[in-house]
Amino acid sequence: MKGARRLLPVSRSLVPLWDLAVVLNGLKMTPFEPLEGADMKHLSLKTVLLLALASAKRVSDIHALSVHPSCTQFAPGQTRVLLKPNPAFTPKVVGSCTPIDIEAFPPQLVSSGEQQQDLLCPVRALHTYMDRSKELRLHDQLFVSWAKPHKGKPVTKQRLSHWIVEAIALAYTSQNLQAPLGLRAHSTRGLATSWALFKGVSIQDICAAASWSSPLTFVRFYRLDVSAPSVARAVLGTLLSRDSTC
Repeated sequence: MKGARRLLPVSRSLVPLWDLAVVLNGLKMTPFEPLEGADMKHLSLKTVLLLALASAKRVSDIHALSVHPSCTQFAPGQTRVLLKPNPAFTPKVVGSCTPIDIEAFPPQLVSSGEQQQDLLCPVRALHTYMDRSKELRLHDQLFVSWAKPHKGKPVTKQRLSHWIVEAIALAYTSQNLQAPLGLRAHSTRGLATSWALFKGVSIQDICAAASWSSPLTFVRFYRLDVSAPSVARAVLGTLLSRDSTC
């Protein structure tokens, strides 16, 4: 197999398939917001996508999360949340399913000087989802179905992947943009960790969050080019802006 890979190396695209900024902007608009008035479908889609991006975990790890008090613990004032998998869950890589610790985003200051909640805070979305799903929940698994005939029952890993893909696509279409083809739920891991590295998070912290034993896994299979625009775009953009000013 090693010889075959040398002769026919597997190539992968280093360019993100979808734009994180576009998707995050879409999550702040209808039908995802206002969160308290959103239906269970869009509330579920937004929560699972924000959780996938904030944790950089596999879909199977998110699928194993539970609402049991021993597994989900909110800090006073919902300033952070600690999520642990169901003890019966067997991860893909033994010892790789570490608890998810997410801090809440601080309130934003608006022009009037008042504070408003950050619309992209995963802790806010998760707390709202858990509170709203109490009425229909029939199982301790974190994400349950909102649709009949499986309403309140735990969703499968495949269905959870479909939710993530649907949330990304809907974030595009809600802004009258065409969603990219070939969207995959697993793409959130590469995009989230690549942006974290670009923003200055250490490679050690990234590997710990994503449960990778070695930075080589990230570099070989997940790292994407999310850096600033290309040299050509930067230079030509500067020339165009100068000409327009003149």
